Amino acid sequence: MRMAQLRYFVTIAQLENMSQAAELLHLSQPSLSKSLSTLEEELGMPLFQRNGRSLTLNPAGARLLEFSTMTLRELDYAMHDMRLLSTGAETRIRIGAAGLSDGLTECLAAFRQLSPEAEFELTGGIEPTEWLDINDYDMLIYPAGRKYEKYTGYPLYEERYQLAVASRHPLAAKPSLRPKALEGQDVVFLRGGHAAEEYPFQICSALALHFHSVSFSDTREFHRQMIADGLCVGFVPASCAAFYRGSGEVRLIPIQDKRFSRQMMVCFRREKALSPYVRRFRDFVLDYFSVDTGEKH
Repeated sequence: MRMAQLRYFVTIAQLENMSQAAELLHLSQPSLSKSLSTLEEELGMPLFQRNGRSLTLNPAGARLLEFSTMTLRELDYAMHDMRLLSTGAETRIRIGAAGLSDGLTECLAAFRQLSPEAEFELTGGIEPTEWLDINDYDMLIYPAGRKYEKYTGYPLYEERYQLAVASRHPLAAKPSLRPKALEGQDVVFLRGGHAAEEYPFQICSALALHFHSVSFSDTREFHRQMIADGLCVGFVPASCAAFYRGSGEVRLIPIQDKRFSRQMMVCFRREKALSPYVRRFRDFVLDYFSVDTGEKH
């Protein structure tokens, strides 16, 4: 099996028409048909249901399409990286963040103005990850706390939490609320791993708030859905607000207590592991946010 065969197969599967696929690929139709027949012979099974000129993927074809799309995407990604390395122009910056705040995206946009060639690989949901490896990223933005104490970072900004409730929830009509209003509520917290509950869990425990029930979720998707369905209320940091508010099923309410905020930190890979380009990006970020590099944690 050759990569060209997979590319041809994916094009045929997307267009469901042999002549259109041949035209797009700049191949003769007999040549493309032969390539598909060879692929099916190698696999020992047909990949399409044929009805005149139209082609429809059968279950085996659908499975191969999923595999082929993933394989070709990874190959293209690797080839792009190799081209960057061969020219000495490594311009991709890998960023992991506990939510993607407006401040971060504005910073990236400002850097792009100075370096139009910059490419960003963003992972915006690192909190549920139990074992986070700094070597997978050039820069990490994370909340201060025991879970991340192995990293050496700098204070970046403080981020407030809001209470997320279903739009039909009795609390949804309130313009803001005090923590005492949470007494007797069903609450869901995010938790990464077995003992890494999100920061509001600690605050609620310190305030001795008594809930009707406490649930946990390991992903923001489940967390948001449980809230949207009215099963629970939950806490949402500002950097993740758009994900909850976008559905229209969730309302976010300010909490009248400054303790419901978290200190966000920024750290970078070790100096010797950073390319010159990423070092320039690091210096830009520290200057953009006016980070005090003398205050390490």
